[in-house]
Amino acid sequence: MSTPEQNIATARRFFESASNGTFDDFDEYMIPEFVTHGDALFPFFRGRDGMKGGIGGFKNAYPDAKLTVEQIFADGDRVMAHIRVNGTQEKVWLGVPAKNEAQTWTSTTVIRFDKEGKMAERWVIEDELGMLQQLGLAPKFR
Repeated sequence: MSTPEQNIATARRFFESASNGTFDDFDEYMIPEFVTHGDALFPFFRGRDGMKGGIGGFKNAYPDAKLTVEQIFADGDRVMAHIRVNGTQEKVWLGVPAKNEAQTWTSTTVIRFDKEGKMAERWVIEDELGMLQQLGLAPKFR
């Protein structure tokens, strides 16, 4: 069984791989049946390959996107991370043509690890309203 510290290190590798676009690295630390429980825009998907495709699509639209860990801690087989996403939309995303403007929003995730120390499941809450406002798909409030 992996330790909380090992799980934190693996979670950090996940965010680094997502930032760098090295999705094949997911095979090393994520089970094939990996499950994501999301929120309104991306509610649920199953499979490591689905994760690769989803993040790949995002990185296609935001090739310079970086996922920066702002807070991270672990308890048992769970890791909680608060992430800041920064990137420039260079291609269509959610039907919106490229704005070529820097955008930023946050995401909080809880990742569950299996007994072998591989990522098995995660729950994500993302500031999708902030993202939609920057894309011009939702009104901005004061």
